[in-house]
Amino acid sequence: MMNLREPTTMLHYVRYVLLAVYTFLTLSILAACASDQKADVQTYRDLTDPLGPAPVIRSGDPLSLVDALHLTALYNERLGIQGERYIQALAARQRTAAALYPTFDFLAGAVLRENTGTQGTYQAEIGFAGQYNLMTGLTNLRNVDAAKASIETQRWLLLDLRESLLIQTALIYYETLRAERLANVLSSSVNAQTERLADAKARNEVGVARPLDVSQIESQVSRTRAQFIEAQQQASVARSSLAFLINTDAQTSSLVDGYEVPAKDIQLEAFQAIARLHRQDILAAHSDAAAARSLVDAAIGEYAPSIGINLDYFILGTPVDPNPSILSLLELRFPIFSAGRIKAQVRGAWSVFRATVLEYQNRARDVERDVESAYLRLQSSFKLAAEFETQVRVASQSVELAEASYQAGLGTNLERIVAQDQLLAAELEAVSESFVTKTRYLELLRACGLLSSELVAAPLPPIPDSYRTPPTSPFLERTDSSLTVQESSGVIR
Repeated sequence: MMNLREPTTMLHYVRYVLLAVYTFLTLSILAACASDQKADVQTYRDLTDPLGPAPVIRSGDPLSLVDALHLTALYNERLGIQGERYIQALAARQRTAAALYPTFDFLAGAVLRENTGTQGTYQAEIGFAGQYNLMTGLTNLRNVDAAKASIETQRWLLLDLRESLLIQTALIYYETLRAERLANVLSSSVNAQTERLADAKARNEVGVARPLDVSQIESQVSRTRAQFIEAQQQASVARSSLAFLINTDAQTSSLVDGYEVPAKDIQLEAFQAIARLHRQDILAAHSDAAAARSLVDAAIGEYAPSIGINLDYFILGTPVDPNPSILSLLELRFPIFSAGRIKAQVRGAWSVFRATVLEYQNRARDVERDVESAYLRLQSSFKLAAEFETQVRVASQSVELAEASYQAGLGTNLERIVAQDQLLAAELEAVSESFVTKTRYLELLRACGLLSSELVAAPLPPIPDSYRTPPTSPFLERTDSSLTVQESSGVIR
């Protein structure tokens, strides 16, 4: 039978026990640290990814607006970064909720003390330790509520970022398309003007046209070529930005658009009502206020008494004890005097809550202004597009009349050039405004928080009924009865 009091036997015994404990703890830690990273990434991708299969765009394939938006939602890294913040909020709630449950640990230790005698002293302990907070004044529970509201904040911010990236992609897409269409119009105009320049030079050589006519046409060709070069440069820069947003090589892809503004006769008030329900940053501000209110309750809970239990159960102790030993502790804590620490925490928590309510109210007013501005710009764009179409029609007739008068010898070459410049300007403005109208409508959808659901078929997440009631703080309300005016100085008290 092994004698645990012999130093050599005891040393070997302690080594074996510690090796077993180390192996057990290592395996337990490895199992506990295992994290399903693929599932975490999929958690936020389920929120941001559009419905349906991902579009496959190879070099040179046509690229529609909807495909560009799909690619942005799928592959833009900024969504992944914000998605990781959502996962971090989930982990924070999990960590906060752990305070509501008891903890259970395995413990082992060994101590070697050497004295001046003939032998040393060995001491080893193996057992279990547990801890549980029976009552904390609901502080931990309120912290969990705040962490849950923070998760909602990160979710809405993630969806709001997707809306922002999609509208950026749409604007860059139409900027690229507009620049390329303008370049095509200018290229056709340069070709036509070059032919007229060659004709004028030939007529000048035979004495039919004047040298002044040649100079005027040549100047017009140079101006149009300069506009063409600028349009090409704008198209190249916009192409590069588009490729960056969609994270796909789109340098050689032809932009086919394929999107038409639906004919919807909706009043401004209806759009504003939709925005109040679905605008993601409003909902994020709402959940921020809810989290701040829960933290107020958590701070107030510090005034309440707390009860905790600590229990240590020793299976083995050396020198050998014939019976296992239990060390337990019941701790009661009741704050009587905290030097103003808890009061300061409560005061600060109330201030943070009032600030978040003000941020919510300010954000709600900002959204109403955004919707109104986008709505008015869209209505103006509709009217401008119709006027530019009229200008193109009239300018075309003026060019035909000026050309006929010039050929008949009744008009001057300058009149013909002016008419051609007016037609070119009208065509460029009409092309530009046709794309501006689409972007204005998409901006209105973005202002309402509906861009994703309209263009990439991303379903709107359900909104709890509690989010329909805005957070309020009565001390922030100003009423006539609470204001008194000192007439002599005009100071409001």
